[in-house]
Amino acid sequence: MRKAFTLIELIVAIGILAIVISFAGIIFRVSIASHRTALANAEIMQNLRVITEQIDADFRGGLLEYGGRIQAHTRTYKTDDDDDDDDANDIEINSDCMVFISNGDFQTTNQYEGHTVVGNVAAIFYGSPDPNSYDRRPDPQDRVLLRRQTILAPTAPLSGSDPNGEYYSTSLQQWMAGTPNSDFEGWIEHPKIDPNDLGSYLPMYMAKGVDNFTVSYLEGGYAVGTDPIEWTRRVQGEDPNAGVLISPYAFKFTFTLYDSRGIIKDGRTFTHIVLINRVNL
Repeated sequence: MRKAFTLIELIVAIGILAIVISFAGIIFRVSIASHRTALANAEIMQNLRVITEQIDADFRGGLLEYGGRIQAHTRTYKTDDDDDDDDANDIEINSDCMVFISNGDFQTTNQYEGHTVVGNVAAIFYGSPDPNSYDRRPDPQDRVLLRRQTILAPTAPLSGSDPNGEYYSTSLQQWMAGTPNSDFEGWIEHPKIDPNDLGSYLPMYMAKGVDNFTVSYLEGGYAVGTDPIEWTRRVQGEDPNAGVLISPYAFKFTFTLYDSRGIIKDGRTFTHIVLINRVNL
């Protein structure tokens, strides 16, 4: 007589198989989620290295005795297509920007009159674009951090000279003597860009997915020379001539990084400290 499975045995076997498949599915989903999170963290850490290494390089060559400016603000901007009074469509940006003079080997990304402009001194700007660049509320992973270097090149062609461009046809001595922008005011404003055409702004494109970029400082050190370093910190919306002269010995950069796919919903917040005496933490 041939043996066969009973109905109860078949039901039990099917139940065990269903449990095994269910657990396998859970493990598979967890593995996929872990893999995506790992890729997102790797992307964030790559952006972190790019940003911090560039900041360190700029401050290593920083001519901080010439001063600089920090502009701090939290402002609400209305988008271009926001014609009503609905505050829900407004964009609130909590972002600082800063500018200072740095020494190094700088060159333009574009060519001017067939040549690449090079120089050893540049005005370095860090900050986000003008929030009015966006025609809608940008997702955090779509926000951009800019780094603009304006090379001071007195022998460069006048046709491409722009105090807010890649180079400016003046020397550091001429700039200090009173050319336009010698008070940093013209260099500190957030540039307006087209976020859908970032390739056109490649010379100052730093990283994408950077939000809440803020700059704070520790005051009191006279690391360069014997006199205080006259930096100005002004809150957006104040009188343009208002501000507090500070003598910083350390700057603290705080920012939140997001991956391009939005896997890590709240992003990751980092702090990077740069000491004026060239020691980085």
